[in-house]
This record gives sequence, structure tokens and C-alpha cells, in this order.
Amino acid sequence: MDVLRKLKMETKGIHGSVRKYTSEPYIINALEELIRAVEEKQLEEILYLLELVDDWYGKNQSEIQSNSYVSNKQHIDIEQKIKSYIVELKEYKDEVVQVESTQVPVSAKHRLFISHASADKKVCDAFVNLLEELGVPEEEILYSSSSRHGIPGDMDIFEYLKSNISNGITVYYMLSDNYYQSAYCLNEMGAAWVTQNDSSTFILPNFTVGIKGVIDSNRKAYKLSDPVELIQLKNKILKEFGGKISEGKWETVKSEFLEAIKG
Repeated sequence: MDVLRKLKMETKGIHGSVRKYTSEPYIINALEELIRAVEEKQLEEILYLLELVDDWYGKNQSEIQSNSYVSNKQHIDIEQKIKSYIVELKEYKDEVVQVESTQVPVSAKHRLFISHASADKKVCDAFVNLLEELGVPEEEILYSSSSRHGIPGDMDIFEYLKSNISNGITVYYMLSDNYYQSAYCLNEMGAAWVTQNDSSTFILPNFTVGIKGVIDSNRKAYKLSDPVELIQLKNKILKEFGGKISEGKWETVKSEFLEAIKG
């Protein structure tokens, strides 16, 4: 029996076992995406998601084993299965069509990735415009909700994002209630965390759930509705990208931004 058929038989059981132990959104969403990827035979996605699960077990297995209410051996077995699947899949070549166009060209690599929920497009559009006003070049921003900054035509979306994250892109987490309800956002968060990308955190208006998941809540986040914190952001961007803006223009840009993100 090939590895994809075995995975198809076992992923739902793995998901159920982990869910009995934790309801942590990051790992549950990763497993749900794994079930989908196995159904669709998306080899690269499967490998990536299995590595997320393997990494999660590496960080949590000791705690699991010390929990007297958990079937400890079951989770040791699952972790070993995950590791075996990763090895088998890396050797698996047949029956999978590798699309050459998913290779990201050098010119398509960016410096900033705006990790956001599509439901927050209005606020994030205004944020990207703010970055450009502060001198961040258009071509250095990866922002999937904009045709100017998004995924090029004919590119595999997952591969394009994965390649940029792997190449050390700085991630701007645009946190909102919508963000934590999105499986894609949580997987982006997990991918960037695994590769230890540089990052900054931004709090969108009306955010109620609080910072959680793998983002370090001890690091100060920028509150986008706070004029003083926008000044701090301005200074950060100007320093990192070497831009310039007059005080008069900044006041206009800041006021327009705050007006745009109301509501």
C-alpha cells in the first residue's frame, strides 16, 4: 500500500486523537488542512503540514507524557508515524505531477509579507498604502489581497507563499478576530514560526480575542488605531527602508489612515 493511501486511512484518526488532548487552533487547523491535502494528493502541502505536526509533537510530547489523563503511548506512536510518513513522502516520486511553474523566480522574492484575513481587506489596503507613503517599494510587499502586490498569474498560491516564507521574508501579522477564525492565517503563522522569520504584530480595530498561538505576546504589538503608536511605526519603517517624509505630509497620511480604518 502506498504512503498516500495509508495517510488517507489514518489522518482523521490522528486528528481525533490530538483533538481529544487539545483544542489549540494552530495544530487543529494544521490537521484539518492535512486531511484536505491528503484527499487532493497535494504532496508538497502534505509534507509541509506533516512537518508542522511533527514540530508540534516535538515541543509538546513531554507535557503529553506527564498528563495522567492521556493515553500516552498513543501519542508516542502517532509521533513516530508522522516521522515515518515524512521520510516516505520525501522518497515518493511516482504518481505525482510536479508543476515547474510553481518555482518562484528570484525577482519575485519580497521583504514584507502582510499576513491577514481577507475579511480585513479594507484596513489592510489602507495599511499597505501607508507603507508605500513611507517609502516601502511596491515590489517588496507581498499582500495577496492586492493585484499589485499579490500572487502572479499561473503561480501556485501555496508554493509561492511557502517559498517566500522559506527565503526569510519579514512577516507582518495583522491580528483581528477574523484572523484567528481563518485556517489559512493560522497556517501562515505556524509556517513563519517554524522558519523563525522576523516579524512584527499589528492590532486591528475591534480586536477582542487577544494575542494567542505561537506569536510572542510579550513583544509589544502596534495598535493601528493609536496615533502615537503610528508615529513609532513610521520611525521604524523610515529607518529600515531609508525613506523620507515631511512632518506636514506625515500628518496628512496619518489622518487619512486613521479615517480609513474607522469601523
